Amino acid sequence: MFISLIFPIADFRSLHKNNAGRLQKPRWGESDPQAEFAKGFGSIHTRTKSGIGFIGENYYADCNNLIRYPDQFFIEPLFGISRKTLVYPIYRRFYFDGQMSGRFEFGFRLNEGSIHDIDIKFKGESVSYDAVSIANQMLSGRVQVNMLDGRRDILDFNEIGISLRDSFITSSTSSEASKQNDIQTVGSVFVGVGKPFVFIRAGNETPLHQVSQKRDLTNVEVNSFLTHSGKNGRVLDLAVIQSTSPLDEETAAEHFVRLFYTQMRTLCFAHSFYLRQTDNGKMSGPSNLAPAIQGMLGRLQALEPIEDDPRDSKICAAMAGIIQNSDVNPQKLAEEVTLRLKQSKIRKAIGKVIPWFDQKIDIAIGAAAESATKLALTGSP
Repeated sequence: MFISLIFPIADFRSLHKNNAGRLQKPRWGESDPQAEFAKGFGSIHTRTKSGIGFIGENYYADCNNLIRYPDQFFIEPLFGISRKTLVYPIYRRFYFDGQMSGRFEFGFRLNEGSIHDIDIKFKGESVSYDAVSIANQMLSGRVQVNMLDGRRDILDFNEIGISLRDSFITSSTSSEASKQNDIQTVGSVFVGVGKPFVFIRAGNETPLHQVSQKRDLTNVEVNSFLTHSGKNGRVLDLAVIQSTSPLDEETAAEHFVRLFYTQMRTLCFAHSFYLRQTDNGKMSGPSNLAPAIQGMLGRLQALEPIEDDPRDSKICAAMAGIIQNSDVNPQKLAEEVTLRLKQSKIRKAIGKVIPWFDQKIDIAIGAAAESATKLALTGSP
């Protein structure tokens, strides 16, 4: 079982004078980042250099210097059975589209030896894995964020959003500009990090317990659904794929669903952040949502296969075919997302007096990403 904890990030410093000192390199979103290292994060890698765990985009920055785990992660993954199992980290990554949207992604894998032992011990019995409980336990795990300004925050995963925001700003700002632009001021206006959502892919080795409250993400080729982790009362912050294939044999369709939904959700967060800031008069200018969606489709269609990996070459080719055949119109998709996320005057007034308004925004973000994913796969929302 793969477990990925994802923090979406929005960056609109392009609307600030002189981009608030944002560095020109790495050149995220282009075919070549023109850099080998992201300040304070770690080395920049391509897919050809690492195929461990969930395979993502053409290149990414390691976050090995930024993120440390003080303790090992042990969770109880089984439904109705108390048995602690090791979950080990397999990657700590940062992606950015070079325009306005990116994500921190922290990947884990359930210990294969434990899965094998469980299968032997409970042979013939009805044993299932609880995806909701697993997501909840992972979001409660402790993590250390090592920031360039010397801060060391040790918090639950669910609480590190501001630390990640500040780390991203300091990493991507020139030294001279950092003296002129207060990190808190720039962050509160132009940069935002959303609450995490979780993506789980369960292979046929780990059958899942039936979830009562869920919504199908798609049942076309891929058995995937959305539900909630139960963390902070949030709705639909967990996406799950129950595959009929083994864990290490992700299909092209599963790969597409995972990457498209993950990236669409980060884009929806970025656009929602933009709308809220412009509604509040904090910034103005174009959000460039349609070009960002077009860029996302282009990156997915142009994935470079992992070197000497025929299976990955086939997956990349199949992914390109899925995108070409889906015939997604970025402009119409952008309009659909904006329609779902745009606040009315009444909703804006409610937001000033009711604390749970942020939850409503989160629901809208999830719904927009869900609708876009279904449109890409089936041609209808």
